[in-house]
Amino acid sequence: MKNVIYLPKLFLALLLTACTSTPMQFYMLSAETGAPPSVTALPAGTVLGLGPIHLPAYLDRPQLVTALSEHQYQLDEHSRWAERLDENIARALGLSLPKQLGIEQVVRYPWAPRQAIDYQISLDILELHQTAAGQSRLSVQWQLKKADKSVLGKRFECSEAAGNGAEASVAAQSRCLARFSAELANAVRLAAY
Repeated sequence: MKNVIYLPKLFLALLLTACTSTPMQFYMLSAETGAPPSVTALPAGTVLGLGPIHLPAYLDRPQLVTALSEHQYQLDEHSRWAERLDENIARALGLSLPKQLGIEQVVRYPWAPRQAIDYQISLDILELHQTAAGQSRLSVQWQLKKADKSVLGKRFECSEAAGNGAEASVAAQSRCLARFSAELANAVRLAAY
């Protein structure tokens, strides 16, 4: 009989805990550089292909990731990406790069086989997380092709002070992504002229 008395109390305690738990928050990256559009725009009609974008398995998930040490990572169950991370990166760069390059068309991978691409940028995201020291890290290995011929391959590294909380971490990661976008735009401009 005692078990019957405690069961409703346990259920009520679980229900109260569920009602007072922290709500999930959703975040999006941006890559706006704040710089005015380039005066050296690419020729009219230039098409930039963006992708493929590869993520390591530790980032291919909805939760934001924090490194607790060199070997230990934590997934934040209450702070999540509002969309798949590779899609968010592609969309953010797809909004930023046309402004910087003075072009109208950025096509995301995979594009139609008939789609003519003048330049293609492919990305391997190596790191995108907050460190235990409060730094947001972005590390990307990227490659630029012009008409299916490799022009340039580089690694981009960025570390930004993140402050406290998921909002500050995503803002710092967005600043890194904006710096990366500026580097990509500069590389495309140099390949074009």
